[in-house]
Amino acid sequence: MPEEVIPPEKIKCFITGKLRKDTPEERIRQDVARSLVEEYGYNKRDIDIEFPVKMGRAKKRADIVIFSEDEEHTQENIYMIAEVKTEDVRPSDRKEGVEQLESYIAASPNSAFALWVGNERLAFKVIEERGKRVLTKIPDVPKRGETTIPKPTRGGLVPAVNLKQVLKRVHNYIYVNQGFQKDKAFEELQKLIFIKVYDEQYNPTLQFYILPGEDISQVRNRLTGVFQKVQERYKYIFKGNETLELNDSVLSYIVSELQRFSFIDTETDVKGEAYEEIVGPNLRGDRGEFFTPRNVCNMTTEMLFSLIPEDKLTSPGGMKILDPAVGTGGFLIAGVRNIKQLFLERGFKYDQLRDLVRDVANANFYGIDFNPFLVKVAQMNMVMHGDGSANIVHANSLEELSNWNDEAKRKVKLGEFDMVVTNPPFGTKAVIDNPDILSQFELTTFGAASSRTALPPEQLFIERCLDFLKPGGYLGIVLPDSILSNPGLKWIREWILQKTYIIASIDLPIETFEPYTGTQTSILILKKKTPEQQKFQEDYEIFMAIPEKVGHDRRGNLIYKTTPEGEIEIDENGNPIIEDYLPLVTKAFKDWLRKKGMV
Repeated sequence: MPEEVIPPEKIKCFITGKLRKDTPEERIRQDVARSLVEEYGYNKRDIDIEFPVKMGRAKKRADIVIFSEDEEHTQENIYMIAEVKTEDVRPSDRKEGVEQLESYIAASPNSAFALWVGNERLAFKVIEERGKRVLTKIPDVPKRGETTIPKPTRGGLVPAVNLKQVLKRVHNYIYVNQGFQKDKAFEELQKLIFIKVYDEQYNPTLQFYILPGEDISQVRNRLTGVFQKVQERYKYIFKGNETLELNDSVLSYIVSELQRFSFIDTETDVKGEAYEEIVGPNLRGDRGEFFTPRNVCNMTTEMLFSLIPEDKLTSPGGMKILDPAVGTGGFLIAGVRNIKQLFLERGFKYDQLRDLVRDVANANFYGIDFNPFLVKVAQMNMVMHGDGSANIVHANSLEELSNWNDEAKRKVKLGEFDMVVTNPPFGTKAVIDNPDILSQFELTTFGAASSRTALPPEQLFIERCLDFLKPGGYLGIVLPDSILSNPGLKWIREWILQKTYIIASIDLPIETFEPYTGTQTSILILKKKTPEQQKFQEDYEIFMAIPEKVGHDRRGNLIYKTTPEGEIEIDENGNPIIEDYLPLVTKAFKDWLRKKGMV
């Protein structure tokens, strides 16, 4: 058990280690402070939080102050000031906008740089103008030991501390300052993310940057050149004649915000969460598309992977995995992450690791979605996580495959996959009553006196997933509990028992998909029987688990591990430990497999 705990409604300061009141503004301040240390290299010992700045007779507390290195913490030694607001505060706000920061700088005679974070993130250099100290905008503040923003190098890029916050802020910036609708704003941001990732992966010298005072037309020309290569490389994502439609000021802002990060080196989970943060407002709830939480994807995929020999998992073409309702690609990305971890454990690093992961993802990972916007989202997500993006196709998984487009028909066939993992759309709103679709499925007549004329999609997805599998292949699927417990659905349970071995059943907490939907769900892990095995019914053990906590409450707020006294437990990095039982389920399942001699 960790030695440290913090009381409820408190947060541990990253700089001082002291407890502070847990508020939205405080959380942003802590993110900015962590960024200044971990992304910009400043020492904690040279930073103060809420430092009193004397202005005439009054004293006001500046959010974050960086002092000249190893100098005494006095107003005369202030080198940089950062003022932090909640994300709804604009720079022009009369009371809390940039003016407040200007007053701190005016009173700090040796300050050189300033940062304002709220609805936007703005960097400034301090200059003397007609005897006054004023702020002039620059693309970013310098790193420790630098006095200007040099042309970035690959080695100088850093993983993002809070990519979710950054992408959310730049997406909103496009929406507010360009006049695009949110989905169009997302599309333009996606182009820049593609350019950034391509630039890191393939360009000998980085092109994604803006220098202080640089003409934006030069920046646009560089990015357009890279975007042409992106469109050539990803012909299945872009039309080939697309352009960067953002105006100069918006383009300048976004490049300055993103240029310091390495998207390649930022952790997989961080990228997945950040990406879904900006996808969410464009989609969530529109067609019942509720994204599968990261921890559910990780648990399900890891459980499935533990049933497959490691040499098959890490061999291009050794096994094929499909998500026929791919959404943003969460399950496949969890799989790529698992593959990457296996290679890391073997000692592979950097370019070698990247090439190995890419080769496996390109050969083994496939996805289908009916929503063209989500197809593009999943493709982008796969690019960011190592690739396999070319295998994400636009099709209706429930439709007769002969009606699919040529690309989908070429890439995905029935009976070819070793593993299928998915969270299909469910609900009465999306009921399938098209006779052409229904006529393909055994479930329309199984155990029925007459053909069923309408079925919910999740029921048809069970059969279609098994159609995609080879005999002996494994299916991991999220299903509403009604399928497992409703007396009127006994017939579908009998069909599942006839066609598959049930390996595991995980009863997920009610909070899992909340606050978006309160449907009670379970994960089933099934093994497809051969035609011969279907002739016999036998008794066997099933792994079952009922995790009580999933890391968040019914409103979507994170929940943390607490002591019997109600204090929050902290990990070795000073972060509260999320109370999530799903990793324990994965461990228990692997132990169960070992005891059964199944691995």
